[in-house]
Amino acid sequence: MGKLRTVQNFKQASYSSDSLMAVTLSVVTGLVLVFSALGIFGLATFNVNTRTRQIGTRRAVGARKRDIVSYFMAENWIVTSLGVLLGCGLALAVGFWLSNQFELPRLNLYFLVGGVAGLWALGQLAAWQPALRAAKVSPAMATRSV
Repeated sequence: MGKLRTVQNFKQASYSSDSLMAVTLSVVTGLVLVFSALGIFGLATFNVNTRTRQIGTRRAVGARKRDIVSYFMAENWIVTSLGVLLGCGLALAVGFWLSNQFELPRLNLYFLVGGVAGLWALGQLAAWQPALRAAKVSPAMATRSV
């Protein structure tokens, strides 16, 4: 007599490839977010390091630490916004093409809105530490020769 299999076994076998794809996409998405944050952090750190004398001059003229932090955060917000808007435009265009080409249902726009909010938050968090380090530059740095 043949081996009996339960409905649960059939269900696991039929969904195994979908589960593997979900795990793979989750790992790839996580890695993309980590490397994006590292890239933003590196760019913000580079901007702070190359403008040490300018920051010192602003501090000597009377800028407060929070003025320096808000300047770098606003600058990072502009760069992040341009990247997010360009990415949204490309995502909408490619999604529209894919849904028409392969007759796939369109994804809900809540995913796009959630992604935009998440990327903006990630961009600001990644630039926070370099902006705080910029605020710690002393006014004496403006007078030093490099």
